[in-house]
Amino acid sequence: MARITQPTRLDRVEHIIGSGTGMLDFAVEGENDYYTWDGGEDADWKIEDVDSVENIDEDRFIMYPDGEAFVCDIASEGEEGNTGPVRCWCE
Repeated sequence: MARITQPTRLDRVEHIIGSGTGMLDFAVEGENDYYTWDGGEDADWKIEDVDSVENIDEDRFIMYPDGEAFVCDIASEGEEGNTGPVRCWCE
């Protein structure tokens, strides 16, 4: 897993795993590991163009894109406690 610690744009995001604690994991096409953004519970993130959301355990859920993939702009200042914003959409 790669930690997102600086402003980043991810293309070809196949799905996003979120948690109630504010952590987001991004699965990028062709990559073996997730990119992880560690935000707080009140972090500013918005995922648009979601086709479906499924619960995967107690406090984790997975979001699939309405198109082929998400594009995500991610603001980050460090390894944890980020406030965002995170914006994802389909082109």
